[in-house]
Amino acid sequence: MVKPLKTKVASVQEGSIHDYDDILRYFNNKKAQQDLKSRYHSLTFVTTGIEAYNGGQTTMLHLGTLLAHSGYDVYYQSYVPQSQASLQNNAKFNYPNYQGTCLAMDQLSQHQSDIWIATLWESAYIIKNLPGYKLYFVQDYEPYFYPFGDRSQLAQKTYELGLHMISLGPWCQKMIQANCQINSPLEQINFPVDLDRYPYSQREFNSYSHKKCFTLAVYTKFNSPRRAPINLELLLNNCTKILNNKGYQLEINYFGTDKSKTFINGHNLGKLTQPQMVSLYQQSDFGIAPSMTNFSLVPFEMMSTGLPFIDFQEGTGKYFIPNKCCFYTHFDENELADLLIKLSKNTNSLQQATNNARQHLYSITWEHTLRDILNILTNLPRKN
Repeated sequence: MVKPLKTKVASVQEGSIHDYDDILRYFNNKKAQQDLKSRYHSLTFVTTGIEAYNGGQTTMLHLGTLLAHSGYDVYYQSYVPQSQASLQNNAKFNYPNYQGTCLAMDQLSQHQSDIWIATLWESAYIIKNLPGYKLYFVQDYEPYFYPFGDRSQLAQKTYELGLHMISLGPWCQKMIQANCQINSPLEQINFPVDLDRYPYSQREFNSYSHKKCFTLAVYTKFNSPRRAPINLELLLNNCTKILNNKGYQLEINYFGTDKSKTFINGHNLGKLTQPQMVSLYQQSDFGIAPSMTNFSLVPFEMMSTGLPFIDFQEGTGKYFIPNKCCFYTHFDENELADLLIKLSKNTNSLQQATNNARQHLYSITWEHTLRDILNILTNLPRKN
């Protein structure tokens, strides 16, 4: 079995300007000039290496693999120090059957590509003046990765550099349109779910009415405000006390965070592999995975297995999950406690929401996303 390798550089850096010593020459305000081809065949994602357990990079690998199967020569070019062997290892760990060629940083200055695809905001500066057609795969509104200041402003400026932008889902597109002066195409592709890797399992919802202990699968990242870890811990801590007073208990299983971190309640299961996540979902009564910016793959993966999902009105889930496919509450311990008790006594609503979710998920598979991206690539402007 492939084991994850720790990377030297974090996927989102938060240090000084010396984080960028190797790529300083790329940072300027010159707008992108698109280099049109009569035919586009090679395609290169430019990325902060490949980090094990990284959902955004797993999405990149999945998309790249589908494009490779569609006839494109696909590359994953790192712009941070990481060996090719490490890139390949973590790519295989994240997406075992990935297709495409991993390239270490020393290949960046000599690699040629018909299409370049920026991923994190830093890579937009790197690719914008390279020869080839420049795309920007936007998986989040990245100014929100940082406190207001230079990094957030540098990130926001990338949406105004003239790259052809592709938003994963509607939320990023909405944020860019609302906050930026756009001077280049901004399109949207479907935010997908991988039904095959997270198979559906029928639940005995009638048993919920007899439960006095609810088991929660809770995805968060200890140091990422975008996953609301502090709010979640406070909420679940207070909710536990309320439920205890009413004769109920909560078993809270956190995952997605390094196992060395200590939560104020529950159990920290650490970062889980895909089979481990499927097992956890099958053993849980409800799933929780808040997204405060764009969206995570995890809610769809939970719903795919048949796990009832609880989301928060303060987050972005409403942009991705239709009505009556999950259960909404606020970051309010009384509301959540009441909702859990109510759902345990109304098993019909659990079954109906699960059925609705399954129907929706079949409409947002990777096949839909592949059609979207191929339509964009087919219609790129071309050299006469």
